[in-house]
Amino acid sequence: MRLKHLAAIMAALSILVGTAVGCGTAPAPSGKTGSPSVTITFWNAYSETDNEEKTIVNDIIPAFERSHPGIKVQNVTLPYSNMQAKLFTAAAGKSLPDVARLDIIWMPQLAELGVLVPQQSLPGWSDLSKKVFSGPLSTNLYNGKYYGLPLDTNTKVLFSNPAVLKAHGIDHPPTTMDQFIADIKQASGGTGKNRVYGYTLPGDSLWQLIPWIDSFGGSVLSPDQKTATGYLNGPKTFAAINTLVSLYKAGYITGILPGATGDMDGLAKGEYAFIDEGPWDVPSMAKTYPKVKYNLSLWPAGPAGSVQVVGGEDIGIFSTDSAHEKAAWEFEKYMMSTEAQTQMQAAGQMSVLKKLPSSKLLAGLDYFNIFRKQLVTAKSRPSVPAFTKIEQDIETEVTKAVQGHESVRQALDKATEEANALLAS
Repeated sequence: MRLKHLAAIMAALSILVGTAVGCGTAPAPSGKTGSPSVTITFWNAYSETDNEEKTIVNDIIPAFERSHPGIKVQNVTLPYSNMQAKLFTAAAGKSLPDVARLDIIWMPQLAELGVLVPQQSLPGWSDLSKKVFSGPLSTNLYNGKYYGLPLDTNTKVLFSNPAVLKAHGIDHPPTTMDQFIADIKQASGGTGKNRVYGYTLPGDSLWQLIPWIDSFGGSVLSPDQKTATGYLNGPKTFAAINTLVSLYKAGYITGILPGATGDMDGLAKGEYAFIDEGPWDVPSMAKTYPKVKYNLSLWPAGPAGSVQVVGGEDIGIFSTDSAHEKAAWEFEKYMMSTEAQTQMQAAGQMSVLKKLPSSKLLAGLDYFNIFRKQLVTAKSRPSVPAFTKIEQDIETEVTKAVQGHESVRQALDKATEEANALLAS
């Protein structure tokens, strides 16, 4: 490994070890003995309490091994909370897995370290890339190269409480941003236990802000992701953030600062008229509030359209040796197959395939359809190694604006200056 990559890994580790839990030595990939059978190690953070890991271990991997008799897959399920730190530790110790399911915000960091295999030239990659949604695919792009494929995805849509809307004279969920803002104001009011907020924004991370910023036509960084100047502090981003801060200060929305009721609980209890959340809230609502009725609709369209944020995980191959990289690519292709994607969506993981054939496995999961429709126009967060720190700086400055310690203009100018410094370093 080149010295600059090792130095970068050690620098990353110095940041991670302060907050990561249980960063032990990574298990070394097995099966590298030169035998005809190749064993590849697959790291992931699939949920062990839901059906995700069970489906991988009991269905996906056995089916792959049957269709690829020369390849064995060693599954390693890790807690999400320390998987990133374990990856950096493994990179420093040259004990990386062969293939891994990776949070989309980790991809540029790992690509910068030079430990991932660029994939455009791999046989079949081009055809696979055309079958997936463009937003999730973009999370694998770094410095002009794709270092993986999207494995599972998600986005958010607008949830609304029809009882609250009706009580405030609103007939249907809004389709435009102007109407959304008007409805937020109209649905707000009351005091004490009868207090209703038109909307809640649970925090000011980019996961929460991007739907507003991008629907207004703004962005955090330039298209080449080299600067924040004129974008994060540009007029369209300013309009989006200023709208949110103004609504918060006027008492129409809540949640940016700590202390508010959780978004799903608040919607179900009639405290909120609107929230925007992902597909995971549908089974949660059914379990926790089975009698509560709610609407699902597309995010209201602003000047730049209806733009929500992309979430999910990618799949990447680590630079090990040719035999293991080739076997890992076969496994990655299988994970992108219709069969595997259908099984994983049935387990609760939203498929990245633009077309997913009907299947009895997906009976009762029609609620995914509106999220898939929203995903067509969803956009990813910045794909840069410094993303986490840039996001933290934006949160800090927007919070100051909400608290009245800075103007929105001051907050965005400071966040822009800090983002540029991070990009330059």
